[in-house]
Amino acid sequence: MNESDVVFKLMHPGNVGFCSMTSLTTSLASSKSWTAALRSRHVQPQNIMPGHRKDPNEAFRCQVGNIDPVKQIFYRRKLPYPGNMSYNCWKNRIRSHVLNAANVKAYLTQYPNVLEEHVLESVPKETVEKWLEIKESETPKTRNKLRCQNCRHHVKFTDMPISTLSNEIAESAEDQNIRQRLYEITNELACCLNADYATLYTLNADEKELYIYEGDEVFKPYGEVGPNMTVAAHVAYEKRSLLIPDLTIDVRFPKGVGQSVSDVHSVIAVPVILPSLAKVGVIELKRITESESFSLRDLQAINAITSWVTACIEKIKTNKTLSVQKQINNFLLEKTKVIFDNIEDIDQLIGNILLFTKDCVNADRCALFLVDEEKHELYAANFYEGVNAEGKPVFRKQSQIRFDKNKGVAGYVATTGQTLNIDDAYSDSRFNRDVDKTTGYKTRNILCMPIVDRGKIIGVVQLVNSLSGDRFTKTDEETFKTFSVYCALALHYSVIYNFMKLQQAKYKVAMEVLDFHIRCNEKDVQTLNANLFLAPEIIPPNFTDYNFCCYSYNDILPQLFIKMIISRFGTHTFDMEKLCRFVLTVRKNYRPLSYHNWEHGFHVAHTIWCIIQSHLDIFTDLDVMALLISALCHDVDHRGYNNEFFKKLNLPLGALYSTSVMEQHHYKQTITILHSEGLDIFNFLSAEKHKFILHEIREHIIATDLALFFERQKRMAAQLKKGEFDLNVPAMKRDLTSLMMTGADLSSTSKSWEDHMVTVNMLYEEFYAQGDIEKKHGYNPIPLMDRSRQDEIPKQQMGFINFIAMPLYTTLVKILPNAQPLLDGLCQNKEKWQLREQEVAASK
Repeated sequence: MNESDVVFKLMHPGNVGFCSMTSLTTSLASSKSWTAALRSRHVQPQNIMPGHRKDPNEAFRCQVGNIDPVKQIFYRRKLPYPGNMSYNCWKNRIRSHVLNAANVKAYLTQYPNVLEEHVLESVPKETVEKWLEIKESETPKTRNKLRCQNCRHHVKFTDMPISTLSNEIAESAEDQNIRQRLYEITNELACCLNADYATLYTLNADEKELYIYEGDEVFKPYGEVGPNMTVAAHVAYEKRSLLIPDLTIDVRFPKGVGQSVSDVHSVIAVPVILPSLAKVGVIELKRITESESFSLRDLQAINAITSWVTACIEKIKTNKTLSVQKQINNFLLEKTKVIFDNIEDIDQLIGNILLFTKDCVNADRCALFLVDEEKHELYAANFYEGVNAEGKPVFRKQSQIRFDKNKGVAGYVATTGQTLNIDDAYSDSRFNRDVDKTTGYKTRNILCMPIVDRGKIIGVVQLVNSLSGDRFTKTDEETFKTFSVYCALALHYSVIYNFMKLQQAKYKVAMEVLDFHIRCNEKDVQTLNANLFLAPEIIPPNFTDYNFCCYSYNDILPQLFIKMIISRFGTHTFDMEKLCRFVLTVRKNYRPLSYHNWEHGFHVAHTIWCIIQSHLDIFTDLDVMALLISALCHDVDHRGYNNEFFKKLNLPLGALYSTSVMEQHHYKQTITILHSEGLDIFNFLSAEKHKFILHEIREHIIATDLALFFERQKRMAAQLKKGEFDLNVPAMKRDLTSLMMTGADLSSTSKSWEDHMVTVNMLYEEFYAQGDIEKKHGYNPIPLMDRSRQDEIPKQQMGFINFIAMPLYTTLVKILPNAQPLLDGLCQNKEKWQLREQEVAASK
């Protein structure tokens, strides 16, 4: 068993056939004869030829008796006569004066493997341990005393196998615990390899300075890392193990081991380097002049154990990183919930993020400085001030801590965007001592990093005073760098949230202004309410006809609409004052356009009323309410442009709605009016009916989008052809009311030719206005909106009637026969347009 065997067995506590580390290592360290005996187990005697094994008994007889070999054979083969029995033979030999203690010792000295085999096979473990204890008590204590002066934990940890210490390293979570375990293993190595002195060196964060670690987080400055100075500094620089048999004659190290030890003769120095190439420290073992030099086997042994230890440390680092990442993930999940569950408490969210960042890198304090671009300053948005009496962290918003953006460490980071890791704050000229003067806090070291949002520095997070060591490490920087991304996210969210609050405040102000301006004059309300009923002679004679045109009755249109309401619901269903206010408010919210104006809204409502009046048994009261109000409001706040215009020019309304842009806007304006104080004309309905009415109003107004007409009409025509159309089916009734809204919206095509032409001219005025704007923006308008193609109006109207109006009214009349006047009026106007088209063609 050589020394590597011993180390290997010590590293495997499962081998119960070996003695404890205390007894075995102490004996090895104190007995040269035992060390020689263990090392010569597999070494053959020099006087034996290779491949030949000499019988030790035969050699013994040759050495002691010097007997002729022939006589040996003779003596071994004596006949069993009296006196020649085996016990007599051995009896005579034992009594021989040649076999004495000195000869046995000489024999065992020459053939130690005999004793080793005998001890291992026959002697109990307890006996061997007892021998070792006796041997240890009789061994001079000089070397142990020297070692114990340096190895303060030798007695405490000698009984602990190195593998156990390695397990303790693997279970250590903090860097200080790892250093302590490594220090204990260094002392154990000194015991195993009979070193007189053992030293563990650690490095600072930038790996440029060495410190002597004396245990229990006590550090003593040693010197810089570099070649050809001291052994430890050289090994830390080269990152390679070093075996020096005789330090006194090695010219590479003029400073020796760099300590007040003058009798160092042999040195082993091994760097502790992680697989990630990060340096942890240097283990240095020394022997004095009186001791023999370290051997290559000693170096191999310490390298093997150091490799084991570094693997454990690397595992710790990896596990710690994973643990931190898990904490970050859990924290982010928790804070994401806070973002959505408690949207108003953004200050608490930022405080929690800063506190978590502080704990991740084990800093004492942290602060968040935001950039004020207008004043070119930094100010402390959140400042951690420790804990209160209940142990809870205290974050205060201290906007009074303001300083120039170009001043201090935070200012430098905010200006340059660089991360700063400062060991000594007061020795750095960039440090702004005004913050310490304001807060009364003493800053030692700083880790400061910018918070970047979309390429712009919006703030700086500053961590103050590391609690893990004399400065913040690179690992702290990496952790901080990872988490700074989430700080940026929180700040960005904070900016968005504050902006949203500001916009909400502006929106409320705008709605207050809008509410004031959309309302009609209260005097007009009182006047209308006092004159609800028109005298018979004032009511237009053809008011109940489909071809009624309102252009000459603008002043009495509110009374005429209320008359339509009263004709179905009387004066007690609606609050008449609210109804008057509602009608006048709707009129005010129609813009003064040439076509999509208040008169157009009234025409659509009148056509719907005519259809209902001629089919009273089909529609319920709720149906009628929804249809009439929808018809009156279907184009409220119309801008005079079609839906494509808003998309083409990227206007706000085009971004607000993806489909049916203007129709959805009309519905929103209608709801805004209905929900305004004093305008809620449906307040007498139950919640369920009120919800139904609003849903129906939305469906009816959206149905006026002509893009939705074609598929619906085609479906209804196919159902009518097959005889499948049934008004008792809700979906089919929905198609009917939608078709009614489209028919009412296009009812100007069925008016008298004179009224129809007035409407067409007003419509084209809006079309050409839109086309002119599109040309200014570089677009080519469609022919319908191109002012230069006015001669094509008859052709365009014929196309509209043939492909849209005629199929529409034909289908509508098949379901509602009493709507025949609409189809008749359309056919009459079609004939007139045909004549116009022929005239235009003839003129060319």
